[in-house]
Amino acid sequence: MGQEQSTTEKTQEYKQFLLQYSQEREATHPQFGPIKLFTHIQTNEQVCLKKYFTKSDKELSNLVTHLRQRNAFEQDNLLKILAIHQQDQIKICSDQTSIAIIIQYYQENLSSEINIRRLNNKPYNEGHIWILLQQIIDPCTYLSERNVVHGDIKPSTLYLDENGCIKIAECSMLKDEINGYQKMILSQDKAYLSPILLKQYKELIVTPTHDPQKSDIYALGLTALSVILMEEVYDCFDYIKGIVLTDKLEQKFNRIKQLGYSQILIEFIKQLLLNDEQERPSWQMLKDFIDKYRDKIYNMIPFYQNHLNSSKSPRQSNQFNISPLRQNMIYLPLNKLQQQQFLSSQQFNTNRSEGKPKYVQISKENY
Repeated sequence: MGQEQSTTEKTQEYKQFLLQYSQEREATHPQFGPIKLFTHIQTNEQVCLKKYFTKSDKELSNLVTHLRQRNAFEQDNLLKILAIHQQDQIKICSDQTSIAIIIQYYQENLSSEINIRRLNNKPYNEGHIWILLQQIIDPCTYLSERNVVHGDIKPSTLYLDENGCIKIAECSMLKDEINGYQKMILSQDKAYLSPILLKQYKELIVTPTHDPQKSDIYALGLTALSVILMEEVYDCFDYIKGIVLTDKLEQKFNRIKQLGYSQILIEFIKQLLLNDEQERPSWQMLKDFIDKYRDKIYNMIPFYQNHLNSSKSPRQSNQFNISPLRQNMIYLPLNKLQQQQFLSSQQFNTNRSEGKPKYVQISKENY
C-alpha cells in the first residue's frame, strides 16, 4: 500500500513537472535520435523527452540504475537529466515498460555556429579557442575520473546554451547509445577517428582495440582544427585505406600559423594529434595545463601573447609520425615569437550578447 502511494505521488509530481511546459514538436536529436521537444511556459527553456521500452525486470533495473547514477553527475558543461519517470504497471505490449527521460536541450551546436561565422567571415579569436578547449576538457576530465568516455567528440555534438557555453553529452548517457566509431561502421554518420581506429575501421572491426580516452583526445584535436579553420577536417583522412594524410594535416597547421594563432596553441593541438595514443596527454594532464591559465582564460587575458605568430613558422618534418613533445614537455615554455597586440575579443557565439560566457545553473528535479 505504501509503495502504491509512493508511485502515485511520483506520477503526480511528474505530471506537475510537465504542466510547466508546452509540447512544441517531434524532432531528431544528433545523439538521442527521435525525441519530443517541450518549451517552458515562463522561461522558454527547452527540454527534450526520450522514451525507452524495457522488456524485462533486469533490463528495467539496469537502465534505472544507470540513469540515476548519471543523474548524480554535477558538472557545468554536461547536459543534465532533469527527470526520470517509470510508468509502473503500464504494459504497452509484450510486457514492455515505458521509461520517460527528460533532458536539457539546446538547438544550436558548434557546427551551426561555425557555419554562421564562415558565412560572415568572422573567425574565432584565440581567446575563445582557449575557452572552447577549457569547456571541453573540464567535463571530459570529470567523465574520465568516473571511467566514462564521450565517444564522439566533434562540432555537431558540442551544444551551445543561451550564453554560448559548451554543453556535452557522452554517448553512453542513456546507457546503450552507439559511439562515433560504431556509427561509421553502420554508415550512419561520420566521426573523427584516431589513427588506431582508422586502421580497424578499414577492416570493419566491430569491437576495436584502443584506448577510448586517448581516441577522444585525438578527436578533440581535430575539433580544435575544425573550429579554427571554420571547416570540417575529414579530408585529412583516407577512410578506405585507413590512414592519416599527414601532408594535408600539416597544410592545415601551416594555415593556422599564417592566420596568426600562437605557437603555444599550435603545439598544444599537435600533442592531441600525436600518432601514438600512448604519447598523447591524458585528460588530467590537459586539465592541469588549463588550470595554470584558468583565470586568464576565463577573463580573456591573453596569456599566449608572447607566443603569437607574426609569420609562417618552419615546417617540422615527421611531426605526426614521431612524438617530439613528451608528456612532461607540454608544460615547458615554447620559443617566443614577435609579440603582437592582442585583438579585442570577438563574440564567442555570433548571436549572443557581448562579454565573456557565464555558466547558468539550472535546477534539477528528481522523480
